[in-house]
Amino acid sequence: MFVTRASWGKSLADEAQLPSEGPALGQAGVVVSESGPERTFGVSHAVPDGDEVVSAMPSGPHLLGPAGLPPGGAIGVLIDDSLGFAIMLECPASLWSVSAEISLDLVAALPSDGSPITARSRLVHAGPQASFALGTVTDAAGRLLATCRQHGRWVTTLPPAAPAATGRPSAAPPAAQAGPGSAAAQRAAPGLAALLAARVGLTEGGAQLELDVAPGVVNPLGNLHGGITFAACDLVAQAAVQAAGAPVQTASMHVAYLRPILAGTTPRFDARVVHRGRVLGVVEVRVTVDGVKPCVIATITTGVPEPDRQDEARGR
Repeated sequence: MFVTRASWGKSLADEAQLPSEGPALGQAGVVVSESGPERTFGVSHAVPDGDEVVSAMPSGPHLLGPAGLPPGGAIGVLIDDSLGFAIMLECPASLWSVSAEISLDLVAALPSDGSPITARSRLVHAGPQASFALGTVTDAAGRLLATCRQHGRWVTTLPPAAPAATGRPSAAPPAAQAGPGSAAAQRAAPGLAALLAARVGLTEGGAQLELDVAPGVVNPLGNLHGGITFAACDLVAQAAVQAAGAPVQTASMHVAYLRPILAGTTPRFDARVVHRGRVLGVVEVRVTVDGVKPCVIATITTGVPEPDRQDEARGR
């Protein structure tokens, strides 16, 4: 979604009042944003609700990882947008916010039955250099699935395609809608790897994932979307712990974004299992482009799903 700081609050209010005039409804009755990552996952426009920003996306089999369960990181685009847009409500003039860190703590497995998943976020601090937002993620019944938080960092680089400071958010350029990000691709994808067009393989002591940074997976600044990175980190982590015989359900994630991953590159996500227990696993994921300097470092903790939620997560 491409917006200027000055128009952001008004655009959110417009979208809240006039959702029927926005883009076409996607699965689960949510309004799909006109940009690659959001269209891929069916993430709705973020709208204000009191002091919170609310967004939603559909669950489904397209979110499943190699273990047959949705990795917690599959909601990466949803929480990155919700948290980030909460931060943007207090963005200083002529600045933009980028994710420095995103964390997720799950209390239940994500569903995959097509029901909606909703994120609510609020700004808790806005400083001269950075801001912080907290959020919750709930299922269709309003039950808590996870809590999340983001540390945003102000940058002077603005999206090159920002519209005039009037009206509702405009659609991204057609190029940003290319790649895996379409409703047809979403419905047809047999799992998260296919949805992301990612290549996943096992390595000694872990797993590896490669992802081409095409227009359909970039953010408004033209870099790999932080939510896509978040999802890919957990996807490769699930492959690693499954091969190691450790618990596969995501319990928590912490992702630190050290430098941008540019469009046109092919980052490599290397997952290494650092602990394998009966009820707990820990994976470190390092993302590089040149094979040397890390662009992203993630730590994922996995556990055993609660028995009464395992079948729900599988959509049965």
